[in-house]
Amino acid sequence: MIVADRREGGILPEVDKRSAYAPFWRSLDRNVPLGPKLIVPVILVTLLGTGGFGFVEAIRTNNAVEAAYVESATANARAASNAFYSTISDPPAVSQYLADLASADPNIRGIWIVNLVLPDAQVVASSRPAEIVSKPLLSDQEILVVESGQTTHEKQTIAGEPMLETIVPVKGNAYAVVVETSLKAESETLTTTLISAAAVALLTCLLEVTALAMILETGVLRRIRRVGKAVDAFGRGMRHDRLSEGSEPEGRDALFNLARNMDHKLGELSERERAGTVVSELGLLALQGALPSDLTLKALDITREAGDLERCFLVDTSGAVTIVGSSGGARAETSAAKLPVWLGALVRSATQARRPILADGFGQDCRYWEAGAANVSAAAAFVPLAGTPNPIGVMVGVARPGGHISPVTVSMMEAVATALGESLQRSEAEKARHESEAKSKALSTVSHEMRNPLNAMLGFSNLLLTGAAGQLNEKQQSYVRRVDEASNHLLRLVNDYLDLARVMNGSLPVQPEAVVVGPEVQNVLDLLGPSAEAKNVSLHSEVPAEATARADRLRLRQVLMNLVSNAIKFTPARGHVRVEVAGGSNGVRISVIDTGIGIPVDRQHLVFTEFAQLRPDGRNEGSGLGLALTKRFVDAMGGFIRFTSSEGAGTIFDVWLPGEQSPRHSAEAAKADERTVGAA
Repeated sequence: MIVADRREGGILPEVDKRSAYAPFWRSLDRNVPLGPKLIVPVILVTLLGTGGFGFVEAIRTNNAVEAAYVESATANARAASNAFYSTISDPPAVSQYLADLASADPNIRGIWIVNLVLPDAQVVASSRPAEIVSKPLLSDQEILVVESGQTTHEKQTIAGEPMLETIVPVKGNAYAVVVETSLKAESETLTTTLISAAAVALLTCLLEVTALAMILETGVLRRIRRVGKAVDAFGRGMRHDRLSEGSEPEGRDALFNLARNMDHKLGELSERERAGTVVSELGLLALQGALPSDLTLKALDITREAGDLERCFLVDTSGAVTIVGSSGGARAETSAAKLPVWLGALVRSATQARRPILADGFGQDCRYWEAGAANVSAAAAFVPLAGTPNPIGVMVGVARPGGHISPVTVSMMEAVATALGESLQRSEAEKARHESEAKSKALSTVSHEMRNPLNAMLGFSNLLLTGAAGQLNEKQQSYVRRVDEASNHLLRLVNDYLDLARVMNGSLPVQPEAVVVGPEVQNVLDLLGPSAEAKNVSLHSEVPAEATARADRLRLRQVLMNLVSNAIKFTPARGHVRVEVAGGSNGVRISVIDTGIGIPVDRQHLVFTEFAQLRPDGRNEGSGLGLALTKRFVDAMGGFIRFTSSEGAGTIFDVWLPGEQSPRHSAEAAKADERTVGAA
């Protein structure tokens, strides 16, 4: 049925009738203490078990008593039968004998000898002669059963008293002996057994309640309360109240293990909280502009305190060691050479592997740290500080005697090492930037001032070499030619640096236009062909005729000259240099591929850095500005440059430049059209 709420977008949930009882059970579970919830079922089970056992025992006892009564009644009946046959002619004597038998057993209420042939005068003899009557004592059905020779036992209630009537046929089946036995003692025995079972059940319940209460209080409730207090204290103030179970090995009691695990987890949370505080405090100090030395000392001090370490020290790339001891803030300076051999060896291993290393005492059981791994506690941890291309240092933490470094402490040391490394690198980078700006300003000024003298030197050397100032001998020409080559090299360096300075200042004019790349590539190869032939390096090109880039023609030619000349310069004899061009209207890719010596991995981050030395052996050629200037030119033209190099296998430089239909060029053209329309 669709109701109003559903028409308005609402949905009426169907009520589950069974859930009506859920609040009651939840309330009961919430409000009933743990003790009664555990004790009441035990008491019920005990009462049911003991009651059932008592009832079964009472039935067994009752059956045993009844069987004894049956046996006794049968024996008395047979004795009466024998006595009747021996004194059948003297009924008073038989009655006296029956009276003697009845008096011998207090449970027998009467013994009768019945004549089955004369129904009107059944009783022949009785243990109670005064009660001999002529009325029938047995029913017709009972007479038929006795006449068949069977002995019967039947329970009856006579005058409010339970009786067992036993009928035994006498030899010949003309007579029968009837014995009535009182079952009052049997009822009393049953009642006594049931009362005893109830008393045992109550006593057992009392003992169980006492034992369970003691066990719950000492082994369960007290432990639960201690765990609850520790959690509450931690929640209020992030303070970790240690539980005694936390310092013991794992056991088989689930509640003990729960308390133990809770202690460990609270300890980890507390350590993580301290770790977060450490990193935040360190970051604040870095933002406040603390000196690198002060920042390092503070980082070591707060790491040692938060991780509860005996010592925490930093070994930097220069080998200097800054140590903070257990007293806190106690700074000591030493050198890596004075460290214990195992400490120094593991510091070098962590630096080379760029991964944290854990070790036990004296460098035993060394292994790499794996986050999330089990059983990672150790006596010492070695965490490298991030750096490019190599770590700028290693942070070392040493646990207190008998203690260990937890996984949380290692993670904290990693976070601190990362933050400290970034802060130190940022400080160094800022320092280098200021120094670079100062150098750039000085070099720009010097370069401007050097241009005129260099042009004058080139002019005079040209006059001397052409003979306009007179003929020179061979030796003089050699000297002047060297001066001319050096002046040209210096002038190119000055021009490159001035171009770089203008690009960085945004004052270098860039005039993008549609440039067919093929002719520009061929011109560069023609110009550099002689130098390639002189080194026995082959030049090749694969350039589609239609490849057109949106670029500044002059800057594109400089980019090609720098890349191809570098490829020739660092390619040994019988090597190859190839220029490949691919792309279309959306963009053009220019690749300069060589089979040269390649760039060392640890120097590749310096490729586009000014005045960088890419060869560790110092055998660098050129000013170190060509690739830096190339990247600036490519960026200014809206493209990007990247490279791939393998030492000993060659290098590939890829330059991407926008095409006629590239998104950037389309956006610039649209803006230009808008400006033109607005001006009109």
